[in-house]
Amino acid sequence: MAQVAQLVAHSLTVGEGPSVIHQARVQHFLWWTLPRNFPDESWTQAVEATAELLDELGEFRLAGIARSAATANVLAEWEKGDDNGPRAYQAAQARSGVEPPDTVVLAWGSIMGVDEVVAYEEVERTLADAISSGDLTPGASGWRTKAAALTEAALQRPLELPPGQTRAGLVTTERIGAWTDSARDPALARWRADVANRLLHPIEPPSSPGEAVGPMFWLLHKAAEPAGAELTQSNYLARTTVVEAVQRFGWWSFESAPRSESDVHQLLVLRQAANRLRLVRRRGRRLHLTSRGRELLASPERLWEQVATETEDDEQFTRVVTELVGLRLLRSGVESGELASDIAPILAAQGWVIDGSPITASQVHYAVHRPLRWWRIFNVLAETKETWERGTSLPLTPRRIALTPDGERMVLAYLRSRAAGPRKSIYDM
Repeated sequence: MAQVAQLVAHSLTVGEGPSVIHQARVQHFLWWTLPRNFPDESWTQAVEATAELLDELGEFRLAGIARSAATANVLAEWEKGDDNGPRAYQAAQARSGVEPPDTVVLAWGSIMGVDEVVAYEEVERTLADAISSGDLTPGASGWRTKAAALTEAALQRPLELPPGQTRAGLVTTERIGAWTDSARDPALARWRADVANRLLHPIEPPSSPGEAVGPMFWLLHKAAEPAGAELTQSNYLARTTVVEAVQRFGWWSFESAPRSESDVHQLLVLRQAANRLRLVRRRGRRLHLTSRGRELLASPERLWEQVATETEDDEQFTRVVTELVGLRLLRSGVESGELASDIAPILAAQGWVIDGSPITASQVHYAVHRPLRWWRIFNVLAETKETWERGTSLPLTPRRIALTPDGERMVLAYLRSRAAGPRKSIYDM
């Protein structure tokens, strides 16, 4: 028993003394570290040793957690197998109220740097103190909103050192630094370094954000009508709505009107994005706005930010290519044929393959058009058209692509979401 008690004390304090013990650390030990690293037959002794240690320190509420039904239930799930245990731990941790929630100030990554770990633990302490004082009661009405407010306050509180900084600011700086340093290709390292300082703070939306993302704003308005937007038997938008869209946004250059939504790539991509973002949903033969869609429709600035940080299909490879195309266009306009040749060696250096084989030039050439198609929907590219003569483009007049001022804002917002956003996998780098 004495040996188990020593192991418990070391696990809870990591040699730093009792001042580092807080609710989240106790729960992590009891519900995660103990069942993963201690023999099954020692769990009961370890739980009691934990409770006795906390009693000795005067942490009677934490001792109660050790002896609680929640701890017994989590350990019982671990006994059933390693599939049950992690789920039980995550569920119990979420119910406990000390798990820092994602907020508009900061969303947490599963891969964290030192500053993010420190910020996370500080928020854990803040939430635990609020629970202890009675200011936060997990499970009570509105407790998650309260927890989010406490989290934001902790992240935005000015620090003494470094002066004027906040935890949120340190995490953002750390993430952008890691994003810059993770570039394996020298060209990518330069591109990221040149733009890094512009990403330290949120990108201001255009003065008329609803107009800047006009097609999405229009689609949500259609779905917000009392009866919703009419759909065909094939669940496409009604032909009258399709015709209205192509006329409004200049998406059709043929004499006869489009027959269906399936004829208009821009509209298909737009609606797929709205579905993916859960802004609209289908009920019968009607397309309706969701509660989230209604919130964004009422806040054009937030809608602009959502659209700006989105891609055509949300595939991981598309997100990476969108970053590279955006970085290249921020430097200068470029001929369409040069984009693939500029980006191909960077993709290879970053280790990207398709179906286990090195990426080919044709695959890169196709991939760079995905972000271009997405940005064209919102008219943020300045392009010179190729000149055609008898069905052949003239060699001296290739298509040249650049960003409009609104396009530059959109690209910067997208890059910030990649550089300063939460790390969920190594591919976010």
